[in-house]
Amino acid sequence: MAFRNSMNAVRRFLEAIARLVAGHGPHGSLGLALVACSLSATATELDRIRTMALAGSVLKVEAIKASGGYSLGTAVSVAPGKFVTNCHVTRDAEIVMLVRGGARWRAAFERADLYLDLCLLQVPGLEGVPTVPLTRARDLQLEQEVAAAGYSGGAGLQMHAGTVSALHDLNGSKVIQTSTAFTSGASGGALFDAEGKLAGILTFRLRGADGYYFAAPVEWIADRIDDPEGYVAVAPLNGPPPFWAQPVASLPFFMQAASLEVDGRWIDLLTLTDRWTRDDQGNPEPWLFRGNSYVMLDRVERAVDAYRNAVALNPQYTQAWLNLGKAYVKLGAFADARDVTRVLRGLDAKLADQLAVSVRPLSR
Repeated sequence: MAFRNSMNAVRRFLEAIARLVAGHGPHGSLGLALVACSLSATATELDRIRTMALAGSVLKVEAIKASGGYSLGTAVSVAPGKFVTNCHVTRDAEIVMLVRGGARWRAAFERADLYLDLCLLQVPGLEGVPTVPLTRARDLQLEQEVAAAGYSGGAGLQMHAGTVSALHDLNGSKVIQTSTAFTSGASGGALFDAEGKLAGILTFRLRGADGYYFAAPVEWIADRIDDPEGYVAVAPLNGPPPFWAQPVASLPFFMQAASLEVDGRWIDLLTLTDRWTRDDQGNPEPWLFRGNSYVMLDRVERAVDAYRNAVALNPQYTQAWLNLGKAYVKLGAFADARDVTRVLRGLDAKLADQLAVSVRPLSR
């Protein structure tokens, strides 16, 4: 059953991608063919087909530096002749080329937000490249299926499926943390939801840590795509490092917390969340990290208090409800865990099922 559900999800994803490709220019016939063959393809063929379907909208970036050498990355078509990528790929470049197959096109203009690490490139000659529809990162849900597409290692286009593992508040939207692995060369690539809509731009990862891959929300550039202002000729850019490459003390709290979590520094994480809860009193996320620390320190009753603070600040915070339910299970408070399951059922049935599995066997 689990395998069949997984295959059905892949098929739905492929069909959505194919429908999108089918509606744009000369790639339409390819998209329709992909729908037909995806229904009977093997798992290996599905990976190949899925990559083919996205290839028309996701291009490689070669950024030639003024000082010599070059950087590799990825860019996604978001409007006719306009592509989004990471500024850390292009900021030192005097020439930026977009590459597909053996052909290259030179970007003429760029619009950069160095702190948010998102650059829009205007590329003459690529107005016919299929564009992708956008969705909002803030509308994603925990454990939702997503797929990352990029030129990892500068090789061919690669896709990795995974899920949303966390959503972090920053600059009016949500930085997306996923399990979709990517490496250098995929920076600027696409994070698609299961319907083939662009939710985020692959941006950075915590080194040496599985499951800590982050995408910038597409909302950060959505309202700038059609705005003609702010574009300048491509040239090296001066300005601040991106938000994720700031000095440690200036990093967003969620990044400091994630680094401490990866290193298992639970006492330090409690100290950080003390300051975080004071500085950002309406944010439930520090209470989630605080609860997680208490669980790891085997102070589960304190964890319950922290998670309850999180859901009091945001009753829709599914991640905190899930962890609260698991904490109740650890304490043997099964009635409370079942109450949480009922609340979670109204928010996210998949997570409610996950919690229910941990409650039933132990409550017999």
